[in-house]
Amino acid sequence: MSERYTIGEAAKKLQVSTRTLRFYEEKDLVRPAYTEENGYRFYEKDQIRQLELILFLKELGFSLKQIKMLIQDEHGNQSVELLLKEQYQENQRKIEEVSKKQAQIKHLQKIKLSRAVLTNHSGITDIMRKENRLSALRDKMLVFGGLLSIIEILGIGIAFYLYHLNRITSFVIEVLAVVSIIFMMALGLSRYYYDNVEYVCPNCGDVFIPSFLAFNLAPHTPKFRKLTCPKCGKRSYCLEISRE
Repeated sequence: MSERYTIGEAAKKLQVSTRTLRFYEEKDLVRPAYTEENGYRFYEKDQIRQLELILFLKELGFSLKQIKMLIQDEHGNQSVELLLKEQYQENQRKIEEVSKKQAQIKHLQKIKLSRAVLTNHSGITDIMRKENRLSALRDKMLVFGGLLSIIEILGIGIAFYLYHLNRITSFVIEVLAVVSIIFMMALGLSRYYYDNVEYVCPNCGDVFIPSFLAFNLAPHTPKFRKLTCPKCGKRSYCLEISRE
């Protein structure tokens, strides 16, 4: 006589509840090998193996509808391959979503949001939204900075060429012109960036815009600038976010 298991024994062996096994029976996924007149259900090795397969596919992310199609497949390996491909793509999408959330959490850890910021400001969602806009602004500034560097290199090249030709007057004029152009462009870029950012005080959570002079003179990191909060008066590294 083959080895048999009551529904309780089968549930214990598979580490699931008896309710789960009854649910699978209702969904016509796996039925007991036989049911006695008193209603007792018994499972044999074939049903246990089938249940193990169902649980394994559930762990892989398959729905019960898909599992039923796999188990009762009448089209052979072709349907199995298609379902596996679809589930792989779905799992990949979920992985990408989780990776994105992990990156956001890691970013929040880096900016070290204080309780004051979270309670007095418009919240993490707003800060993250402004941080994303700020990233786009910084990318744009890199492009502008690259163009400025090209102009600087061209200007220096022309100046040295004039110097090599011993045209001193033209050389001096060229140097002054290059320095003036670079200074004005750098000032313009600085002003453009300043007009698009604001700061969050880590002490009181106030959002403020410093003076243009304070903005330019303040020590800073890629995400923080050491400023004096106009509300609490404390000088500290304030989080840089984009303006609305």
